[in-house]
Amino acid sequence: MTRPHALLMAGVLLVFYLDGFVLGAPVALLLVWALLGVVVLVGFLRHAGHGPAGRVQWPEVALAALAALGVLALTRGASASVVLATALVGAAGGALEAAGRSRHRWQGVAAPVYCGAFAGMTSQLVLGHPAWVVLAGGLAGLVLSVLSDSWSGIGGKLGTIAFLGVVGATGLALVSGAIGAGAPLHAFTGVERWLVLIASLLSPLLTHRLSYYWGFGVVLGSALPSMLVALLLALLPPSLELAPGPLAAMWLGASFVGMTAPERLAPRPLPLLLAMGLLFALLSFSFAPRLAGIGGDLGATAAVSVFAVLGARVLVRDRR
Repeated sequence: MTRPHALLMAGVLLVFYLDGFVLGAPVALLLVWALLGVVVLVGFLRHAGHGPAGRVQWPEVALAALAALGVLALTRGASASVVLATALVGAAGGALEAAGRSRHRWQGVAAPVYCGAFAGMTSQLVLGHPAWVVLAGGLAGLVLSVLSDSWSGIGGKLGTIAFLGVVGATGLALVSGAIGAGAPLHAFTGVERWLVLIASLLSPLLTHRLSYYWGFGVVLGSALPSMLVALLLALLPPSLELAPGPLAAMWLGASFVGMTAPERLAPRPLPLLLAMGLLFALLSFSFAPRLAGIGGDLGATAAVSVFAVLGARVLVRDRR
């Protein structure tokens, strides 16, 4: 019997995929998106791995809501970039968990904090009042606690759950007449596209190495390099005519690919990570949702990339 929460996550990924890539796409691309969707479905069915639904853990809900508020305070209050704020909040959660590891305290803190931080990335042009974003973070934390045993080891899980939380809050805001028109999408220049490709190949490799082989854990493995990249890009001279924010966001999003567990990538993790990162970049160039600026869309894009490559591997193996 299919578990209800498995259907929920499948539905979230389907809504994201249709809205972000299929609806409004040129007719010539519809077949491409349809075929890719089938491959993603194969990967999802084989690798999603839904355990029994857990109980709501209210501390996780509170942590995720506070993390969303923290990102809001840094971006809307202190004028920090969205990526820098998200990475800072995520790194704080990861550091807290790492510091308490020897005393068996603060375990499980990093994931809800990072998940809530992704909800906090929601644009002010989508949810203007901070209360809606905090609500989105809380909803994300609630879903995360219930789905703690689902999508184990799949990169992009936290972002996809954050996307679900923001969609829930956005739906309530829509009913209340408080939803915005959405944020404009950045049009990458030719040079920026090359930089995004490079970042999308390097970021998963570095994140994976830090997370699983150097003992940082997936949250610190993603957040620390993303924080450094955001700081370095902010120092670029305006004469280069590069957009630091969108470029940093691409590095952050590609890092979620690298959070995929080694057992999902065995026996050859390197080519799979590179393929996932490349697909993440290509999908990012084609991303055109009806309502842009929703937190968690980077994670959902990463999840689509991970499932697509894992699904392609399944199909290749089945043909042998």
